[in-house]
Amino acid sequence: MKDTWTQEDIIAALKKVADDTVAQAERLRELDAAIGDGDLGITVTLGFEALKEALAELANADVGTILMRSGMAFNRKAASTFGALFATMMMRAARVGKGKEKVGLAEVREMFAVAVEGVKERGKADVGDKTLLDALMPAAEAVAAAAEEGAALPEALARAADAAEAGAKATVEMKSRAGRSSWFADRTAGIQDPGATAVAIMLRSVAEYARSSG
Repeated sequence: MKDTWTQEDIIAALKKVADDTVAQAERLRELDAAIGDGDLGITVTLGFEALKEALAELANADVGTILMRSGMAFNRKAASTFGALFATMMMRAARVGKGKEKVGLAEVREMFAVAVEGVKERGKADVGDKTLLDALMPAAEAVAAAAEEGAALPEALARAADAAEAGAKATVEMKSRAGRSSWFADRTAGIQDPGATAVAIMLRSVAEYARSSG
């Protein structure tokens, strides 16, 4: 298993994320329909199709460019709240990968941290508001803890995926306090947040790639 990822790894991991998330589009649609407008399934399908098209032209790009253009392509094709937040995560992470041909756990840790800050700023939300941050923040904390312990990159990403899944499940008991779903806060209790669920799906996909690669 690899402790550093090249551009090729980033591209392969993003393709896997796209395929795995689109495969869960109907689940995401159902969750979103229960507490929102029900368009998240369509959003991830259109957005990840555009992302994969963008990746076809990025084989020789640096890590930062791959992340930035992938996020922009997603949001351009699937403009939405989730699309904007996904693009924000990718573009913030892209700053860490700017000019780099490979990244390790130190860079990945920083990518998670800046992605969290970007989502907080863009979404005007925090942990406990029943948003994708409830999965992303625990994942970032898990990566940071793994880095402090000297864990390998695949182990850190596995912990991030576990933390994201636990965070997403914890949203079942919450009421939405941010975004459009907050208009119907009471009816959101008892339902897992779709955005947090999408993040958990994506991070599990990344962890699986890390475990199986090289």
